Amino acid sequence: MDDTFTRFGAPEKYSGEDQKSLVELKKDAARFGIEFISGRQRHMGTSHVRRIIARFYQHLLDQGILVSLDNRIEQIERREDRFLLVGREKIDARYLIAAPGRAGAYWLREEAGRLGIITEYGPIDVGVRVEFPAEIYAPIEKVMYDAKLRVRTATYDDMVRTFCTNPRGFVVKESYDDFILVNGHAENDTKTENTNFALLSHIELTDPVEDTTEYGRAIAKLATTIGGGRPIIQRLKDLKNGRRSTDERLRRAMISPTFTGATPGDISMALPDRVLVNLREGLEQLNNIIPGLTADSTFLYAPEIKFYDTRYPVNPSMETQIPRFYVAGDASGHCRGIVYSAVSGLIAARAICAREGD
Repeated sequence: MDDTFTRFGAPEKYSGEDQKSLVELKKDAARFGIEFISGRQRHMGTSHVRRIIARFYQHLLDQGILVSLDNRIEQIERREDRFLLVGREKIDARYLIAAPGRAGAYWLREEAGRLGIITEYGPIDVGVRVEFPAEIYAPIEKVMYDAKLRVRTATYDDMVRTFCTNPRGFVVKESYDDFILVNGHAENDTKTENTNFALLSHIELTDPVEDTTEYGRAIAKLATTIGGGRPIIQRLKDLKNGRRSTDERLRRAMISPTFTGATPGDISMALPDRVLVNLREGLEQLNNIIPGLTADSTFLYAPEIKFYDTRYPVNPSMETQIPRFYVAGDASGHCRGIVYSAVSGLIAARAICAREGD
């Protein structure tokens, strides 16, 4: 798998290979009740990923694979031992791998329910995108580009984690049909003075309320309403002082936001109080190994929500209870990010090839 990415242009250099530095960071983090999850990473960068995917795409075309990028599938119908994908054009298939990503996860859940496919409710992660001066993360960046840090909060003993760190990167908008979220990325050639990461509070629901998808969507819709159809941005100082941010207050910060399309506001009106308490306590703990993280000028963007919640019971080949109907990627509930999504797709594809004797 790793060889395939490098063959199509992923950089050969890793971060997270200096074992001595990894051990020292892990020891330092543990002193403050922070779990540091180490590992080798190959950072590709957003613009570089586009080129790699373009090479993947061209390779598929060269192998005679037919691609229909403009055909938005509205419905999946089952016809005896085949599937009919209904869009602007209809596609008849003997096998189906459904991998619409996080953006299409809700749609896939609705289609799966209509087809009688069993789904399970899983957890979601709700939080903010944190932006701060790049220099304060630099010591950790030298050890591991995208350090994975987890803490247990003091008040609720909930798990809060960092995700998708972008040294000298950008905060961006992530648009869905009914709401707006935030995300982050890093470019190869264009750098900023800021670093950002997602800070996420882990949420699991039990009887009688289990539908984490609808819960997360309700939070996202409320935040979008409060932001006037845009994400919310707030200085950490304003959050601590119980007041909303304004354009004037944002200009007092020592850094400038990399995303200028957010509405200055108060994220405490958009996120549940338990989530907010978790995030503030998580920031305070992380400040022990990232000194300066809780400075007044740190920006918080909301909401950032990871919808990994709808999980499909599958066999080892990613096949659902309906024969020849496979799921893969983030929408399957079994993956996190581009690499594991790619692996799940390979597992399903190889299983289909084996069944067909190819």
